[in-house]
This record gives sequence, structure tokens and C-alpha cells, in this order.
Amino acid sequence: MYLGYARINRMLKSSLILFFIFAFTVVNAQKTPVLKFNKEGKFKIVQFTDVHLKVENKPRCDSVVNTIKTIIANEKPNLVVLTGDVCTSENVKEAWATVTKPMADAKTPWAVIYGNHDHEYGLTNKQITNYIVTLPYHFIKNGPQNISGSGNYVLEVKSSKTNQTRSLLYCLDSGDYPYEKDNEELGKYDWIKFDQIQWYREVSKQYTKKNNGKPYPALSFFHIPLPEYKEIKEFQTTVGDRDEEVSSPKINSGMYNAMLESKDIMGIFCGHDHNNNYIGTLNNIALAYGCKTGKDSYGILEKGGRVIILYEGERKFDTWITTPSTAKKYFVHYPESFNK
Repeated sequence: MYLGYARINRMLKSSLILFFIFAFTVVNAQKTPVLKFNKEGKFKIVQFTDVHLKVENKPRCDSVVNTIKTIIANEKPNLVVLTGDVCTSENVKEAWATVTKPMADAKTPWAVIYGNHDHEYGLTNKQITNYIVTLPYHFIKNGPQNISGSGNYVLEVKSSKTNQTRSLLYCLDSGDYPYEKDNEELGKYDWIKFDQIQWYREVSKQYTKKNNGKPYPALSFFHIPLPEYKEIKEFQTTVGDRDEEVSSPKINSGMYNAMLESKDIMGIFCGHDHNNNYIGTLNNIALAYGCKTGKDSYGILEKGGRVIILYEGERKFDTWITTPSTAKKYFVHYPESFNK
């Protein structure tokens, strides 16, 4: 009889534990924010890039974090996207907790795409992701395990009135350096690999099929610019600072062509080149730099971010550079601003 009661007691305890775990999971799932257009049919993104945060350099670290906090407070974005070279600190976890705290404090969702330097301080990109997912309001994913890179994923932006998808944000890992670093013919920087491009093509095709054959209005974010950025640099319709050579890969793996053929991408947003913040179009695809945010690396331009506003159900967006001294610099409206 005693053994029977003991067994029942253990079963009750196990059931209670399972219940509380389930309840905790449900409550937290309910608290997870959803990316949605607002009541006015707009969705605002702030892009920060090349933060290069070093927590060891406290004055500069505090200044950069304050810039991020100020821009978030002023713009009140629906999403923050960090496009690579975010933390270059020996204390990797402390740096990531520090740089994402402004978003957590503001209860603003955020996503990350890695650059060529993030993995150089003791943790791989996958290990960084495993830590980042413990932080609040993140929207990062490691992505498919069977393709190159870490952090190839799609974010869906839902309708203001329903749960239907209205826009897509493609996040891609643009890599770091060629597999033969001393081979000048391969260039200095990495390229988006063929299997990533195939993945994008297939995912884009599936979404277009789901939308009755009509491509969703979409943007893409990654770190290293495509070779096509060189094409638009001197166009008369290109807007912004062009104070540095385009540090794209020498190998053109066809990412731009895939996006051109898939007909969903309106604009591509990258970082990497600290003295470029321009935007132009090539065959109606906008190629844009963000605005360097960090102060612990080279760069002569004022530090800040890029703001992007999507419009629900329309293939258009507004974008501009914002800094502590200038709230709206180099404003453009896609596609009208680039009509020749």
C-alpha cells in the first residue's frame, strides 16, 4: 500500500512539473512578438551595420549604444536588423548582450546577419547564434544545416488586419574570406554560395506559388556587397556618399541574377564598406548600403543607421540615413526616385 501511494505521489509530482513547463512555454509563446504592418499599413525597419562593438573600450562602447538607443527612441521601428561585423570584442557574450540591450529595453524585435569579423573572437557564428537565442526579442535563426553559412532565413511580415503574409525579408550569410586566402584571383572577400542561391530560388518560388503566382514584395539583407554595387556607383540617380571602393567579391556567383529572375526582391541592404552609404537601382532592384554605426573601426562618415519603410501590399518603400545630427538624410522613395 505504501509503495502504491509513493508511486502515485511521484506521478503527481511529475504531472505538476510537466504542467508548469507546458504553461511556461505557452505563456512565453504568447509573448513572442509578431512582425506586422501597423494600422496605417506601414512597417518600419532600422538597419545598423558594422557596429564593431568593443566592450573593453567603455567610452566608445557607451557612445555607440547611446546612438542606437537614440535612433530607436526617435524612429520607433517595428524591427531592427544588424547587418554584420556587430561585435569585435574578446568578451563575445557580454558584447552581444550589450549591443542588443537597447532593443530589449524598447521591446523592439531584432534580427542579425553575420559579417566577416563576427566569428573571429572565439565563437563560431553558430555558437554566437546559440547564445543570441537566449536574449529577448530576437528573430534570428541558424537556417538550414545543409547549405553554406549560418543565418540563412526568411522573416515574414504579416498583414495589419489578418495573419496573412504580405512581405518577406530574406537574411543571408555572405561569408567571410575565400577558401584560398592567398589566391589573388579569388579576391579578398567571400561570395554567397551556389547552394544558398538555390535555397533562395526554391523558397522564393514556394512563396510565390502560395501567393497565387504573384511574388511577395521582399527585401534582402546581408553584409558583403554584390559586384553589381560597382555598376550603380556613378549613376546619376544614385544617392548618398561614395567615398570608398566597393569591397565586393571577385567571384560573381549569381545572387543578383537569381533575385532578378525571381522578381520578388525590391531592395538589397548591406554593410562592410564603412565610407559608403549610397543607394541606387539596377534593373529596378535597389542596391543600398546601410550607415556605419560603430566607432571602433575606420570610417569618416557620421555614425548612424538606415531607416526603411515598407508599404503593405505595394512594391514600394521609403528609405533614408539617420544620424544624431541629421534625422533624415538622403531620402529616397523607391521606385519613383530612380526613374530616369
